[in-house]
Amino acid sequence: MIRDLGVTPIEKNIKVVDEHGSSLEPTWPKRARGLVKSGRARFISDDTIVLRAPPNEDLEGQNMSKENNLPTGEVEYSIPYILRQIALIQADTACLTEVAGKLAAMSDGDSGEPGSPGNIQGQAKAEALGTVITCRETTNQQLLRLYEKMYDDLIS
Repeated sequence: MIRDLGVTPIEKNIKVVDEHGSSLEPTWPKRARGLVKSGRARFISDDTIVLRAPPNEDLEGQNMSKENNLPTGEVEYSIPYILRQIALIQADTACLTEVAGKLAAMSDGDSGEPGSPGNIQGQAKAEALGTVITCRETTNQQLLRLYEKMYDDLIS
């Protein structure tokens, strides 16, 4: 048995029409706001939304296949290609050198008056360099995992 808790259920009181003006089933106000926010509909009055036409292209993407149906200009993935990419990751230190150079060129500032905390800028520069290195290494690790998976797929 359902008890009446004095709560009025939310009604589907927002009218919905398609781009041709045909009426569809009403929806809840919160759902209507979500459709408008995501760009899938727009309000045409306080209690009516019109749905936008669906896109003409398939949004699900293309299925992968083992066939080499590569558009012109795209790289064919192979074991030598993967090994070259890994070597490029190992050799790419330009961003680290650039960041280290820029941080080194910045002034460390004064130590300040007696009793002051000292060289705060030097510590901040070291932390900034550490953050850059951490981000770069995280990206490289993700790339290496991707290339490892590609390698495994190619040799199987």
